[in-house]
Amino acid sequence: SFTTAFSRLEELQNKDLFGSWLKRIVINNCISLQRKQKIAFEEIDEQRHGEVDEMDEGMPKVDPALVHRAIKELPNKGRTVLVLRALEGYSHKEIAETLDISVSTSKTQYSRALSLLNKKLKGKIDVN
Repeated sequence: SFTTAFSRLEELQNKDLFGSWLKRIVINNCISLQRKQKIAFEEIDEQRHGEVDEMDEGMPKVDPALVHRAIKELPNKGRTVLVLRALEGYSHKEIAETLDISVSTSKTQYSRALSLLNKKLKGKIDVN
């Protein structure tokens, strides 16, 4: 994100808005990365199609498309926090700074998103 900001610094028209401008670049890069992550998951799933791994034995069968659809159905704020925390590995502090929310709001939105995701997937995961 900082490399992107540095390369686009000449586009910044009002130097007083640097913080907001940089935050927007970071958020857009996160969203872009989220989209790329979706493609990467689909590619991995296609590569592994039909393979059986010893570590997979005894694990619930999860359709990645089902999980992806369930995540897409989450409220936008919760979905963003969930993706940043669970997929991108951001801490709640980093999420709070990135999204300009409090740490407790990040934790609450993450918890609610996980709860909703669990409800949406309950009964749809095939357990051996």
